[in-house]
Amino acid sequence: MADTRTPRPVFPTAARAEDATASPETLFGELTRRRNGVGALWSHQTDQLREYHRDHLNDDDVALELPTGSGKTLVGLLIAEWRRREYGQRVVYACPTKQLAIQVAEAAARQGIKAYALIDSHNDWDPRHLMAYTRSKAIAVTTYSHIFNSNSQFKNAKTLLFDDAHAAEGYVADAWAVDVKRASSVHGDLFDAFGDALDPNLAARMTGEGPDTASNGEVRLLPQRAVRDRLAAIISVLDAGLEKYTPAWWRFQMVREHLSSCLFFVSRSNWYIRPMIPPTFERGPFTDPVQRVYLSATLGEAGELERAFGRTSIARIAAPEAWERTGSGRRFFVFPDLAEFNPDYDTTVEPAEADSDELDGVDVVEEPSALKRISDLVDKRLILTQGTSESAEIAKLLEIPMSERIVASDTTVAAFKEADEGTLLAANRYDGMDMAGDACRFMVLSGVPSASHLQDKFLRGKLRAGEVLAERVRTRIVQGAGRCTRGPQDWAVVAVYGQERLRYLSDPDNVKSMPVELQAEIEFGLAASHTNYSNLVALTHSALEQDEDWRDNGEEAIATYRSRAQRVAQALSAHLAASAPREVVVWQKAWQGDWEAAGRAAVAVLEGLTDPGARSYRALWAYLASAWFGLSADEGNEPAAARSAELLRTAHGAALSAVWLREIQPLPPAEVISDTWDDDAADRVLALVSGPLRGSAKFGTAAQTMLNQLGQTEATQYELGLVELGRFLGADSSKPSQEGNCDAAWVWDDLWIAVEAKSEQTAKNLSMEYVRKANTQLDSLAALRGVEEFPAGSVGVVVAPSRTIVPGAVPIASAHLHLCTPDEILDIAHAAHRALAAIRVQVSVTDEGAKAAIQQILWEHRVLPAQVKERLTGYPIRGAH
Repeated sequence: MADTRTPRPVFPTAARAEDATASPETLFGELTRRRNGVGALWSHQTDQLREYHRDHLNDDDVALELPTGSGKTLVGLLIAEWRRREYGQRVVYACPTKQLAIQVAEAAARQGIKAYALIDSHNDWDPRHLMAYTRSKAIAVTTYSHIFNSNSQFKNAKTLLFDDAHAAEGYVADAWAVDVKRASSVHGDLFDAFGDALDPNLAARMTGEGPDTASNGEVRLLPQRAVRDRLAAIISVLDAGLEKYTPAWWRFQMVREHLSSCLFFVSRSNWYIRPMIPPTFERGPFTDPVQRVYLSATLGEAGELERAFGRTSIARIAAPEAWERTGSGRRFFVFPDLAEFNPDYDTTVEPAEADSDELDGVDVVEEPSALKRISDLVDKRLILTQGTSESAEIAKLLEIPMSERIVASDTTVAAFKEADEGTLLAANRYDGMDMAGDACRFMVLSGVPSASHLQDKFLRGKLRAGEVLAERVRTRIVQGAGRCTRGPQDWAVVAVYGQERLRYLSDPDNVKSMPVELQAEIEFGLAASHTNYSNLVALTHSALEQDEDWRDNGEEAIATYRSRAQRVAQALSAHLAASAPREVVVWQKAWQGDWEAAGRAAVAVLEGLTDPGARSYRALWAYLASAWFGLSADEGNEPAAARSAELLRTAHGAALSAVWLREIQPLPPAEVISDTWDDDAADRVLALVSGPLRGSAKFGTAAQTMLNQLGQTEATQYELGLVELGRFLGADSSKPSQEGNCDAAWVWDDLWIAVEAKSEQTAKNLSMEYVRKANTQLDSLAALRGVEEFPAGSVGVVVAPSRTIVPGAVPIASAHLHLCTPDEILDIAHAAHRALAAIRVQVSVTDEGAKAAIQQILWEHRVLPAQVKERLTGYPIRGAH
């Protein structure tokens, strides 16, 4: 007979109280002894823990700067564990991604620290792990999204730690950012919701096809008043169109009651709706803990940490000074675009045999690129770019079969690290991939990560306030370059591909704010890459092997560069840092719908932005202050109306000739701050269509001749086309006859554009000599016209098929010098042709309002002088990138 007796119960014993430790740094020794391990903290880790314990235990917000490879995670875990033990607090350690959260939990386990990864849906969490956190028996490791959402499960935390805080902006702001893609019906429906509150041409430009539609890179900020006036219709469209329980729907719920406080950005690809600075102040799971600790590879110098987390004051523990000249491992930066194929040294390499379907359309070349040659030295490589399409294009160039390409994700990265071969395609993953040791020793970097969403694109492109993003861009580049060097003993080759990243790293204004060790590696790489293909391969092989040649020569050269390097803060960084706390206050007031308070706070920001370099950013804040005072006036605050009008004039004055502000909120006709060059252009176009081009045959012949000339590469004909284009644009257009002058001078009152054409360019790079020549052309034009200097705001434009410039030419380029392609010139020529054709049909040249009508048509076709300047100056050789 079966024994049916109840088993004897086993009762739990009282748990042993955890020993308190004197400080976080002593905790490590205790943990090591318990594991019977041998280990010690690095001196800089001990110093930071000691400073934290001595000076910052009771700070609401404190940030620790620990560069890549300096043991940031361990420092964070020791602080978390010590606060859990010392104060009995519930501690949450937040990471940007799931993969990082898993890595942190694993790192904690190796140190004997109880920490559980609570990620994915909270419904799937192990109840034992959740109970351990709730009872302060273990640390919860999670993602940012579990803190900043509408239903956080960590409302009861007492200490929050944020890892990789330097990368937080997107992860935090995402909770309040509604992103509507073009493929969604909501994209078009939102234009219908705004109706006639917007420029009637905007929807056609953003949604239409054919001429005069927006380019893929164009971003528009919509008027705050239009949002307020059409609020009910906008909410109705988003309520009906967003699929329930999708990320976009949840984010809409976060902003639904505050849409009039959000900025609305739109492009051909998507709508992007968010407050400029996330309203973290309203999220109890973030504000209620007694302390927030931010762990960052770089704290920056421009207030980015405060903006990212919406905090007015964050105490800082700076990086250890010794680490500045130590760095994390060794990198050989190689710039394949600078190498030259030399038939005397470089033998032609037979292309690898592979099935054409496997290579996904790769065009096999007779002379493989320098990048492919050095890439062939390794079996594993990481390709890090801004987007997936760029990664795929580089993989094709390297002739990587489809079967060997791995698209980076939280699961595939771990598999790639363990594999013996493969190519990892990573788009926009500048943090969170730890390729230490032999996991990967070769990476390709391409593109400049200057804009991860439409707000960034607007600031950098339309507003031309790239200095505001400079710190964020630098941080992403520094972090990206360190994916394969995670500790002092690591080494890797970093291949920089494409003119955009090459140009960025060639500019001392960008590099001088980076750690001196990184500066030295970049300078050495630029010098070493001016060689033939065969020697570049030999140098790369030596760096990968870390052989005697590398140790004796490469390391010595880098040490020399390091001894000369000095880290210098980026321009405006201190100015922007001082502004950050004021900006946070502004967006708190705006989010609460207190329009007058928001307007007054915005004026405080405006008054603090006194540096001339912040002029564009100042104009934005003047516009926002004007918009909020206007909303206050709509609610019955009559004095606010006059303040709104005054601030709008201030904005237009600060942003004189800025197209973006005229698009968003033009001044009333009676108060227009007229650009003299617009009147000048209208006068000349009026004279042109009523005189030389009055007849249809003459107009058609002139236009077709111009377009044909600009469609070819022969220099003489191309230059004639440029001069004629200037005439169509209403400029005093000519080709100066003196030697050394530009190929076409477009002159309006107070605005000159000197155009230099390299239509026959065959050289791979624009030379230093050529850039020096282009630098002087506006000065030469001034001398030719008998004036001392050219008007402020004038520009020089080099038209060239290639945008690659020899690195030495970048730092000597004048700030006014820009590059554009022949296609961009041709686009403007077609737009000018269409504009003049419309003027000939729609405008009676004898009418009193003819000039105003001509200006309006030129504006609609984006060929007023200010718009032409904007279209030609998106690619400065040196300056804000």
